[in-house]
Amino acid sequence: MRYWIVEIFTSIQGEGLVIGRPSNFVRLAGCNLRCVWCDTKFSWVREDGKPMELEEIISKLSRSVRWTTITGGEPLLQDLIPLASTLKNMGYNVAVETNGTVKPKQELRKIVDVFSVSPKLSNSGHKLRYDFSDDWATYYKFVIVEPYRDLREVKDFVEEQRIDPEKVIVQPDGNRQDYTQALRELSDAVMELGLPFRVLPQLHRIISYR
Repeated sequence: MRYWIVEIFTSIQGEGLVIGRPSNFVRLAGCNLRCVWCDTKFSWVREDGKPMELEEIISKLSRSVRWTTITGGEPLLQDLIPLASTLKNMGYNVAVETNGTVKPKQELRKIVDVFSVSPKLSNSGHKLRYDFSDDWATYYKFVIVEPYRDLREVKDFVEEQRIDPEKVIVQPDGNRQDYTQALRELSDAVMELGLPFRVLPQLHRIISYR
């Protein structure tokens, strides 16, 4: 099995429910969106990646960590079942980071431990129609650029999709130079609007750890 790969590395997971955990990262090339604030534009084009056999990918992973995160780009544009099943058989916990526009197959859902789904708000430059009626995401992560406007959009989205608010994470735009201030503004807005969403940072923006 061959995959188009941008990079493979080991680092600290910087966001989401597994924030702070050491993890291998396998970044796949190719994305079906072009978000204006994207911080991994180098992963947009599949042909900008390198074709790698499954065995070569596995050989580059650290065995000293429990987690392996498959990310992108949009990783679900490629068939993740062989990769994910191999990782599980090796004893890894597997996380998949996706924009939610491609639904994973049932077979993959049984393998993956965590689906980190990041639906795109209008601040991404897109107006997308999502359907999470089967609620396959482990949690939903939203990038917030303008807190009061964007949080109201998140609230509407959560209500329309009938998502459990306990599964919702909001985080500041990682491109903000004054990231700590952006985190404070977001936290204040969540409190003022009386929203139940979890506010989390991108840890790597704070400690500059890759």
